[in-house]
Amino acid sequence: MKAKALYSFMFLAFAATAFAEEAAHAEPSIKELIYPAINFIVLVGFLVWKLKKPMNEMFNKKATDVETLMASAAQKNKDAEARLQALSVKMANLPVELSNIKKDYEHDVAAFTQSQGQETQSTITRTQKDLESKLDGEKNELVLTLNEDLLSSVIAKTQQTINASGDMKKRATSNIVSELR
Repeated sequence: MKAKALYSFMFLAFAATAFAEEAAHAEPSIKELIYPAINFIVLVGFLVWKLKKPMNEMFNKKATDVETLMASAAQKNKDAEARLQALSVKMANLPVELSNIKKDYEHDVAAFTQSQGQETQSTITRTQKDLESKLDGEKNELVLTLNEDLLSSVIAKTQQTINASGDMKKRATSNIVSELR
């Protein structure tokens, strides 16, 4: 449809040009301008009628886009100004911030050194106690083993002595029997 309308207007424009060329050989007059003026008015009227709505929508869309872009730019500018101000405050307080960081670092190092020293000392104390307990246990075990060995050797020697003498054997048997009664 649009193509037909465009071809129609082009035909009218060329036709008007052809009439104008034929009349060019004649003496110029104001009447010769009436047909081209009518053609021009019809063309402009038709273009305004057909292009008014799309052009209006295009310009409204462009205006909305520009408004959105300007609002976004204003917000970004506001955010950038706030960040710049915050950074300016930090830059102004930079020596104070550096000294605070240094103090915190020294405090943390001292606290770590102290806690590490205490932990090491507690580990040494615990290890010493464990060692003492282990040594006491081994000593007690050795004493028990020695006592058992001594008792076993005394019993063995006593049995050997009793078995060697017949008189002692009889006396030991009678003592045991009398104790059992």
